[in-house]
Amino acid sequence: MTFENLSKIIDAERLNTPLVNAYEKIETKAHLIKQGDLFVGSSPQEIQKAIHNGAYGILCDTDPIMIDAEVAWMQVASTDDALMKILRFSLLKSEALFFYFPTIEYAILKQILSKKKVVFIDEPIEKNFKKILTSDSNSFFISDNKRFLEQIYPDFITYHDRKTSLLKRTHQTLFLSSFTYEEVHYEEIKLPALFLPQLNTVLHYLKESQLDFDIHKLSFVEHFKPLFISNKMTIQPFGHSEHAFIIEPTIAQIEVSFDYLKQYATWAKVLLFIPQKSHLAVEGAPFIKHYAHLEDVNNIEIDRFNFILILANYNELTKILENNKKVNELTLF
Repeated sequence: MTFENLSKIIDAERLNTPLVNAYEKIETKAHLIKQGDLFVGSSPQEIQKAIHNGAYGILCDTDPIMIDAEVAWMQVASTDDALMKILRFSLLKSEALFFYFPTIEYAILKQILSKKKVVFIDEPIEKNFKKILTSDSNSFFISDNKRFLEQIYPDFITYHDRKTSLLKRTHQTLFLSSFTYEEVHYEEIKLPALFLPQLNTVLHYLKESQLDFDIHKLSFVEHFKPLFISNKMTIQPFGHSEHAFIIEPTIAQIEVSFDYLKQYATWAKVLLFIPQKSHLAVEGAPFIKHYAHLEDVNNIEIDRFNFILILANYNELTKILENNKKVNELTLF
């Protein structure tokens, strides 16, 4: 594409008019630049590296130091917005299909789907950009980011719930589900029954789209994710303790998770552990504790509770608990 045409598509200001008037492909990583490419980025160090590697053009959203007048220099208000516009333009005649799924359905799909024909787009714009532009024209793109899809491909398909049940539940515990699907029995799958409706929706989609999948690959998604712990606040294998954190990363799902606990763990003492800044009130929760810092989990009287439903990031919590293990090991010596 010529730099002139590109500037019209993305509303870029051309800062110079060198002899080169077109580029081969677009890269957002300077080390991947080859002669003839356009580099998109604003870091002076990356720009210098891109030019050294043979970039014909630089697209940035800062005031650049034009260190090479033979390179085409262009400026935009936002490189992310520019990449969005390029994607939208490139997809105008695409035969690809874009699907939006809510977060839980999306997480299930990522785990069980064979990804030969499917491209998941859930990363920063730079990685999404490369994924989409380099994929086959008949690929299926799936995302849980509705705003992103609206920007690049407004005709995306929202896959709605399907009321017809494809699953026949045979048994469940609080965290594990057993069921049959198309005369195959699946025993103790790591998915709480809370999310079987979402799995049902996913299976409808996979069946209609004739996509390969493996239900046995299912493991706990990031919502209602159990993490068993000892009395010393260290991580234990699944089911090896009477105490567990149930991790929920979003406020929107907290009440649903708590209601599920009330229904299926009536015997359990549950502590709701939430950040002070969340200002969250859950009706019917007898034990609520607010924390200023996630490290405050170590102040919980763990013997008092079976489950701690916590609003937190899974990785951040596990780091704290893993550090507890290291501290306990040091005290033995």
